[in-house]
Order: sequence, then C-alpha cells, then structure tokens
Amino acid sequence: MEYKNASVSVDGNSVAEAYRQRQEATPTATAHLVKIDGTYRPVSWETIHREVLGIAKALFSMGLQKGDRVAIMAHTEPRWNIVDMALLSCGFVTVPIYPSSTPEDGAFVLENSEAKLLFVGDPKLLAKANEIFAAAGTTLPLATLKDEAISSGALKATGYKEWAFQAVDDETKKQWRALSETVEAEDLASIVYTSGTTGQPKGAMLTQYNFASALRMVVDEIDLTADDTLMTFLPLSHILGRVDSLAPIFAGIIGAYAEDINSISRNIQEVRPTILISVPRIYEKIYDKIRTDVDAGSPIKQNIFAWAQTVGRQVVRMRSEKEPIPLALQLKFQVADRLVFSKIRAKLGGRIKLTASGGAPLAQDLCEFFHACGIKILEGYGLTETLGPIFVNRPDNYRFGTVGIPIGTAQVKIAEDGEILLKGPQVFKGYFRNPEATEAAFTTDGWFRTGDIGEIDTRGFLKITDRKKELIVTAGGKNIAPQKLENLLKLSPFISNAMAFGDKKKYITALVTLNEENVLGWAKSHELSNVSFEELVNHPKLRELLDGELAEANKKLASFESVKKIAILPNDWTPESGELTPSLKVKRKVVVSRYQDYLNRMY
Repeated sequence: MEYKNASVSVDGNSVAEAYRQRQEATPTATAHLVKIDGTYRPVSWETIHREVLGIAKALFSMGLQKGDRVAIMAHTEPRWNIVDMALLSCGFVTVPIYPSSTPEDGAFVLENSEAKLLFVGDPKLLAKANEIFAAAGTTLPLATLKDEAISSGALKATGYKEWAFQAVDDETKKQWRALSETVEAEDLASIVYTSGTTGQPKGAMLTQYNFASALRMVVDEIDLTADDTLMTFLPLSHILGRVDSLAPIFAGIIGAYAEDINSISRNIQEVRPTILISVPRIYEKIYDKIRTDVDAGSPIKQNIFAWAQTVGRQVVRMRSEKEPIPLALQLKFQVADRLVFSKIRAKLGGRIKLTASGGAPLAQDLCEFFHACGIKILEGYGLTETLGPIFVNRPDNYRFGTVGIPIGTAQVKIAEDGEILLKGPQVFKGYFRNPEATEAAFTTDGWFRTGDIGEIDTRGFLKITDRKKELIVTAGGKNIAPQKLENLLKLSPFISNAMAFGDKKKYITALVTLNEENVLGWAKSHELSNVSFEELVNHPKLRELLDGELAEANKKLASFESVKKIAILPNDWTPESGELTPSLKVKRKVVVSRYQDYLNRMY
C-alpha cells in the first residue's frame, strides 16, 4: 500500500486554526485510508478539503450562521469526521447523537441544543430520525452522508446532493476562509450529551480551545508522529472516538477507518496500524479469541501458552516497577516471545507500537498479558467533560492497575471523601442550558467533580477505585468496587458481561451473560452440539463450567469481596436492548430493575 505521510505537525488555539494549517501545509499527504471496492485506498488532505468546502457551501446556502448547532447521527465512517471538520472549521457547533439512542433521548438532544439540521449516516437511520422527530413533535432539515441517498429537505434544494463532487467556486473559498478566521479559542465547538448510566442526558459544552489543547497534549505526550497509522472504529459520538478522528489534524498521522465493528480483526490485518485506541471490551474480545484458539489446541500448545504467560507477566511487572530483570528470566522471555507472543503480534498486523484503553476500567491481568505480547496498552482516564484522556500511562513510564499521570498542565487533587477533582485546559465550561447541573459539577473554587473515587500513589500515578455512587457497601460494612469483580469475571471466554450486586447484603452475587459463540464452541467439543443455546443456558454442565470460572476469579479476591453466587441470563446486554450505554458501560439501575427476580433468588 502506497501513501504519503504528512511530515509537518501543526498547532493552534482552535481546531479551525489547526485545520487551516494542516490543509495548507500538507495538501497531498494522506489523511484517511478508506476501504473502496474491497481495497484500502489513500485519501489526501486536498481531497478532504474539497469535501469540506462543498459542505460549507451547502450550509452557507441554507443561511446557517456561526454558532448554530448541527447534529450528526451516524455510525463511524470517514464522512462523519469530514462533516465534523467542516462544522468546526466554520465555527458551527457539532452535536453528536448515538445511532443507538432511544427516540426520546434523541428528541431531547435536538430540542435542548436547538439544532438547525440533522445529518444521518445512511437511509436506514432516516427511519430512526423520523422516530426522533415524532417524539420531539417537530422536524428538521435532513441530509444523509451517502451520495446516492440524500433525503428531501433544504440541503437537496441547494444542490447538496452533489456535495462530495461539486466544483467549489472562489467565492465559497473566500467565504469559508473569512468565517474560519473569525473562530476564536473560547467559541463553543461541540455539545456532547453524556449517555450516563441513569437520568436524562446532559450536554457538555466543549470549546475550540478544549479540543485544541486536549489534542495537542495527546500528540505530544504519547509521541504520535506522521509515520503512525491509527485504526479508527470507536463511535465518533463518543468523546474517545472523536479524539481518534481529529488527531490526524494535529499530528499528521493517518486515520484508517474500519468497515464496521465486526470487521476490525480483518481490517487490522489489511492496514497493519501502529496505534489502536479502544475501550476495554475490544481487548477483552481479542483475548477471548486467543484463549479459545489455545483451548482448542493440543495439551502441549496449552502448556506452552500457560508457561509463556507466567514468564511474560513476571517480566512486565518488573519493568513496570523499574526493577532489573535477571538474565535467566530474560532468556526465558525471549523463548516465550518466539514461541507465543510474536505470533499474537502478527495476528494484529505486526506493526503495533502501542495501544490505549479508556472509557471504562481495564482488568490488570489483561493489561499485563498484552504488555507481555509486546503490545503496550496504555490505560488512561478521562470523561466527556474533560474531552477524553486527562491521565494516561506513557510508553516508558507506566504502572499496572493505574490510569497513569496527568497530561500536560492538567491538575488533580483528591477530596476528603476520595472523589477525584480536576482542573486544566481540557475541562469543559459547563452543561448547556443546565445551570443547576453546572453548579453541582464544580467546587466553589473551580475544581471539576468527576464522580469517581481514586487515590494517587507514591509515584504520582492515579488509581481509580470506583464510581462515587456505585460502591457496594455490604451488610458487614465493607466497601467494595464492583468493577474489579466484573472485570475478573469477564476474563472468562464464556462470559460476555457481568454486574456485581450486594449493597446492604451479607454477600456479593453477580448477573452474567454468555459469549454465545464460545459457549456453542465449548458445547460442540463436549458432545452437546445437539443442545440449543437456549437450552444450554440452564444446562447443569454449563453451570459446572461457569462455577469453575467463578472459582478462578475468586482466587484473586479477598473473602469479603468474593462473588458467592452467579445467575446466568438468557440474553446478552447491548445498547439497543437498553442495559448498556453506547460506550458499553452497564446501566446498573436498569439491570437491577429488569432482573430483580434473578437477584432475589440468590438471596
């Protein structure tokens, strides 16, 4: 695959300024790699800028003004990013809506933000848009991101249908340039509505400077260069995916877009990226696949894998703590790498220099495993309100079980009740049209209340212990972080999701859902191939298998926090079914309400 890297990094106090610098400095460099007719092809900044100008021309024709809000509801694809760059470069305000949003949540976002236009990703989402309009009791002009299926509406009337290919005249270029140069650092850039695990969405107001400072710090701290290719597949409605998609402006890296969430493994092999940024669930699925392949192999293969894991974990733990590694252990690690770890790297394209994880806690065992494979997962921490990562482990300075040290000029302190408080240029300015929530989000002296509980160790690394409102307090008065237990359970290749429970109870229990593919594979190898998945859920042999997985997880827990019983649920949780947020966090109140009978039976 041939493409031209951008050799110039850019700066700026706004995304608009940085984008102008990028398209002027490296017009022929590759910005995106996109799958076209079965092959990944390079798309230059020059080509993207023509599309940006075409979008701007259509928006100008509609009479949109700087500061007007424009909503996007689409799955991850290059044009989501291109429309976003067009909006940000002109001083419009991007309002993301998750494609999995309920009609009621989508209606609230449109009403609260007073959006003037809605982009949808494809014709299928037009039906969702109509449901949202029905819930809102109003309609908006609509446009899809697909050339062949632009809906009726104001943009079609202005010739928007040809926006990707239409010639842009000099007047449009002058108008875009003039408007772009009026964009200031403190101008509102985006309103990102937090999905939350409970309650109504709140619109976090993020400025041009919030974006510019956060992206610049990520580029500098993690040492992204023009030689890097980033695989983009996270939802761009989520702040972590948004940072992914905008990083090429500042660093000159190439953004390679996965075809969809189910094609990631194949696309990684095709693109061979150097960087992955993801939520823990993707890494859990990769690990599940590795374990399943090993378990299907010979006893010799299984023993070699187990030995390699043991050696690898020893080495990476010593590296994390800056301890010298004995020569004998180094030699064992070299053998383990040749026999096991190098093959895993090859399956992930063979070029990955680092990966990052955020959005939810990552199990320490999982992190250690990938580090042993030579794939450094740099766990970080941030929120929508901090424009993504504000803490992150570094390639040469990391500590397992932590989310790293602050990025750039970010400041942190721990409140008396253990809550993490933050300040920094990445921190948002408040919630849109919600002064009560804004006031509650900050201390009187301006520190942002994260709602997370944590501690800072002697080396300055931050450890998240749990959400402030999600700590389990048992009948015996023990405080327990449920996510620690859940992450251990999800290390099992047979468990897809888990939720620990036990507030005011004598012991801890958990609800678990199954990884259907792996459970069916196990059944086939245990002479249960004629048993349907629905029947397997209640089969005694599956119960015996999961009890064994539970026992393994409990070995790593103190007796008071160990999970005494699990209930196996018949269906997995998804954002569409309502148990998960779009960023794949468990909505605890929803799960407890829906599965109260299962919980009651365990007590």
